[in-house]
Amino acid sequence: MKGVVDLAKEFYINEINDYRLYKELSKKANREDLRRTLEHIANMEKGHSKFWKRFLESRGIDPPKERRRIFQSFVLFLGRFINPLMLVSFLELGESNAYAQYYRFLKQGAGELSEEEIEKLKGIILDELSHESTFREEMERLGLSNVRDMILGMNDGLVELLGVVAGLSAVYRGDPFMVGVSGVVVGVAGAISMGAGAFISVRSQRQVNEAIREKERIISELTGKESLKEKEVEENEIRSALFTGLSYLIGVVFPVSPFFLVNNSAVALSFSLLLALLVLVFVGSFVALASGISVKKKVLEMLLTASFAAGASYGVGSFVKALLGVDLEG
Repeated sequence: MKGVVDLAKEFYINEINDYRLYKELSKKANREDLRRTLEHIANMEKGHSKFWKRFLESRGIDPPKERRRIFQSFVLFLGRFINPLMLVSFLELGESNAYAQYYRFLKQGAGELSEEEIEKLKGIILDELSHESTFREEMERLGLSNVRDMILGMNDGLVELLGVVAGLSAVYRGDPFMVGVSGVVVGVAGAISMGAGAFISVRSQRQVNEAIREKERIISELTGKESLKEKEVEENEIRSALFTGLSYLIGVVFPVSPFFLVNNSAVALSFSLLLALLVLVFVGSFVALASGISVKKKVLEMLLTASFAAGASYGVGSFVKALLGVDLEG
């Protein structure tokens, strides 16, 4: 595990980069309230960077030199075309584990921090928690949570169908069209199943919440005490089912489509795997950004998982074909 000084250097760079990013985005805002919101966020990040700068300087260490990252330049470019608040709301998801990192730092380095530093760090942690809550609400308001759910649902369809077509390719080596048709049938069935499952899950949860609220209403009426429980944001079961099913189907398209375009299952599988891996790079990057983890680590994890699923499925298909003694070379 890195020492407190190395971690403090990372935190300083992250905070000062966030400050400059949000400051620049605020200049692109076309509404006064939006500009003030972004400036407020920028100033808060600037205050955090000052804390880490003083932390390092008090220990005789010069803060690392500030440098703009390529990613930041890309975000500023996007800020010309995308609502800055929407963009920041998405980016802040990448900060969702900042409070956890700072909390671990507080526990790890408690013996090396002064009482004043401990109190200020606690305040920073509360700021980060406030950030997460505020921007997750903004994500819901802007509908970006649906985009997130759609991308994750697409990932499910992609990985599952990649395994299906890989297994079928081992059986129908000379008949890629049969592999494609079978993949479509499995994909559509899977989308219907996933959509139905989402519908039942969301509807059931809503019914449970309604029953709980009714009990709380009765208790509140009898005792004269108002419930302090926060109002829960509930999903619409029909919208959830549609998003889940459609996103799953989108994921199906990538691994299945090559089998309708070439006349050899092995070649089609190669294109299918290539398409799937390219899409997984995008999905993995999105998931990493939205959860605040290493993009490289997450992408590699997803690529290895998908490759293993395809390889294992192909092996199973070959084994079943040999076991049954079938000849479907076409």
